[in-house]
Amino acid sequence: MPDEKGRELSELLARFANPRLSAPEREQLITGILKCGESGARALSKLATRELERSHKALDSAQERYLAGFEKAAVKLVAARQTREALVEIKEQRATVWRLQGGAELSKQAIHDQADPAVLAIRVVLDVDAQAVREHSAACAKAHAEWEQELAAALEWQGLQQRALAALPALPGSAFEPRIDAKAREQLVRAEENWLCTLAMPMSAGDRRVLLENRAMESAPDLKLDPEVGLGVLDLNRLRILLGTHALLIDPKLCVASQGHSEDMQRLGFFAHESPVEGKRTPGDRAAKAGTSGGAENIARGQRTAKSANQAWWYSPGHHKNMLGGHARIGLGRKDDFWTQMFG
Repeated sequence: MPDEKGRELSELLARFANPRLSAPEREQLITGILKCGESGARALSKLATRELERSHKALDSAQERYLAGFEKAAVKLVAARQTREALVEIKEQRATVWRLQGGAELSKQAIHDQADPAVLAIRVVLDVDAQAVREHSAACAKAHAEWEQELAAALEWQGLQQRALAALPALPGSAFEPRIDAKAREQLVRAEENWLCTLAMPMSAGDRRVLLENRAMESAPDLKLDPEVGLGVLDLNRLRILLGTHALLIDPKLCVASQGHSEDMQRLGFFAHESPVEGKRTPGDRAAKAGTSGGAENIARGQRTAKSANQAWWYSPGHHKNMLGGHARIGLGRKDDFWTQMFG
């Protein structure tokens, strides 16, 4: 009888190796293998684990090919959009924003009526997104589809591995840990697409260097920056580059000062640039206490993300001026929905 069970299992595994199986046929074989008891579950687990390893490598390779092609395609798309007429339009729209920035008529309504349409017109030319890049490049779209297929295949093998392990006697303290996290993978690729679209924008060598330094600081383990710091600073720097001004370098000490002020506001129940905390009364005091210098400061309350905080500041004349000011450094910090942005 054991030999008969063994032969049955071998036959099922051999049939399962056929790549042309339909989904119903595949499911029928899996059910049959698991019915062979612990030996079937172990064989299926071993097979799924081996295929998952292979699939994981294929997924990494497909992702690398896609993003390499995406980077080139994004640059080509931005270049293709920069016609002579478009560049003239960009110059005029930038002038509109800067006239407003330096004038006495700056107001929320003026920003909405004049600055917003100008920024939108510039974005249409210089600010591309992932979908536009893939629509512009057939090769990029194909590589993206291949990446999606590899992700789906890896998840399928992972699911099969989990089913097989679940059919085995549980070990004390054992728990299944997914090798592939689809949501995390997709978020990583989306973030990389956004980054590559940013680098595709026309900018000076100095701005590119600042963006790269900022990104290195975001992932530096010793700095332990809130992920929202990097996202918020990048969002503002994209806007500044689109408007033809320089990018701002993250100052970790200004981030400490910003974080501290946000925590003080949340803890003590106030919302103001002037703090009741001894030695931290003004933005300059707070920057000095953190070991750096700074003066201009934006604060916000009620926003869930740094991008939302930037949007709120954009429509506030004083904060708007700070965002586009001639600073060199920036700090950002939050506590719950209290936000502080400092410039130096």
